[in-house]
Amino acid sequence: MRNGKKEGGYADRVQLVYARMLDYVAHSVIILMAVGYFLYLTELLPLSVPIETISGNWHLSAAHLQAKLNLPCGWGCFTSPAGLLHGDIISYISVIFLSMATLFCLTSAVAVFISEKKHLYSAIAALQVLVLLVAASGIMTGGR
Repeated sequence: MRNGKKEGGYADRVQLVYARMLDYVAHSVIILMAVGYFLYLTELLPLSVPIETISGNWHLSAAHLQAKLNLPCGWGCFTSPAGLLHGDIISYISVIFLSMATLFCLTSAVAVFISEKKHLYSAIAALQVLVLLVAASGIMTGGR
């Protein structure tokens, strides 16, 4: 360090907001995963699929298990509000929340780009958010 200045430690506002959001999401996901795992193991909330059923069908692929047990796939577990009150579904939601971390961070970056009047960066980041939303929605599936 020279004259009290940091070398190589510069981060602009977008990077700081992105990092702050990523930190918040990461800590939230860790807490949600721990709660979901605790609820799953202790069965304080009922399970949509009993542990014995899963352990008795380890030999099946996920698709075959889903078909055999007639379970909803993809976003189907969110169709019923009562379905969300299962211990295993809360664990599943924490994994979904983790996979959406990039979406949350990019959305916060778009807001900063707009406030700084960086229109090209705003458009690029907004398009990234749109692509992630379309991919997560399952609208464009490859024949499945």
